[in-house]
Amino acid sequence: MIPVRILNGGRELVGIYLEPTGSAAPRQHAVLLCNPFGQEGIRAHRLYRVMSDRLAAAGYHVLRFDYYGSGDSAGSDEEWDFFGSVGDAQAALMELLRRSHAPEWSAVGLRLGANVALDLARRAPLPPRLLMLIEPVLDGRAYLSGLAASSLEALNRGYGARWPLSARLRQTLLPTPESEALGFFLSPQARAQIEAISPGCLQAPAAALRLLVPDPTAAQRLLDAAGLRSDRVDIIDAQSRIDWATDNAAATAIVPMHWIRDLIDHLAPAEYA
Repeated sequence: MIPVRILNGGRELVGIYLEPTGSAAPRQHAVLLCNPFGQEGIRAHRLYRVMSDRLAAAGYHVLRFDYYGSGDSAGSDEEWDFFGSVGDAQAALMELLRRSHAPEWSAVGLRLGANVALDLARRAPLPPRLLMLIEPVLDGRAYLSGLAASSLEALNRGYGARWPLSARLRQTLLPTPESEALGFFLSPQARAQIEAISPGCLQAPAAALRLLVPDPTAAQRLLDAAGLRSDRVDIIDAQSRIDWATDNAAATAIVPMHWIRDLIDHLAPAEYA
């Protein structure tokens, strides 16, 4: 496990690079992990750590990193935005390929991290072998509404009856509800970028596109409505119901190991097919 410093222009990022370990033969294949946004990223930390360890043990080169304005990277959350994070992912991918010398790459993303991986695939000079998208955001407006509802729920729990009764308390703690996302700031620019997300985002170059969702039927309806060919996307039941935007997932030890097994199973056939 090697701490790395990644530069995206004037944006300084921090990441962790893992070389192949264990008894598995090293593979000429690199895997980039793209974090979710805000609290979802914090709550998915253990999942990403275990996933990167298992990938390295299976022989893959792995990099996980923090976007500018998040985690251990430079910048404040007021400076975070979606397209900036995609640019950060581009810089992280270049660093991963430089270190690994791997001729092939794949990416994994959870929630908004899946959308970062999708945009990265469209910008990268070499298409990925596999995009594994776990509960990606397919409706940006609905995603933002869910974050807003979770923020209000957390405040209601914290302040009880005082919250709905005290306009002064609400004005003090939540003067601009549209900019609040469970303790993380969402600028108007970031909101506009997320609002624009639709099922059409799944049109991205990749040898394989694997979609893990809690409701495959609903996801299929969204793809059909967007006119996307269903034969180019594998829609799989995630078989886990984790609300990453609630305290139920906070400090969680939840790691759906079947997601990691599925990822490793589908990386290997993509490499040696």
